[in-house]
Amino acid sequence: FYTCGTPPQVEAEVVGMTLCDGQPTDELSLRANAENLQVREGALVFKLDREGISNIAGLQKGDLIYRVGSIDVADAETAVENLGRVQSQADTVVNFLRGGRPYRIKLRRE
Repeated sequence: FYTCGTPPQVEAEVVGMTLCDGQPTDELSLRANAENLQVREGALVFKLDREGISNIAGLQKGDLIYRVGSIDVADAETAVENLGRVQSQADTVVNFLRGGRPYRIKLRRE
């Protein structure tokens, strides 16, 4: 339901993924009201490292991250900056959309 906006993609090495600025597709715009789907600004998961903590936690290519911890993120750079704060002593909650529906996971550095 989202596509990458203007380049570049930004790497979040700490959590093992590459993000880009997410732009809603025409399909999402057409279906959002009828199917009660959310439309948000955020960072689109473009690529996941197979062994990265994001992949292990369950994020998938095409997920749109819109909040990291308690901070809303509107673009890839802001998401990467906040994902860089993921620590090994505590979980960081990441809120995201998959197919227009909200989900959340917890990330922790190994």
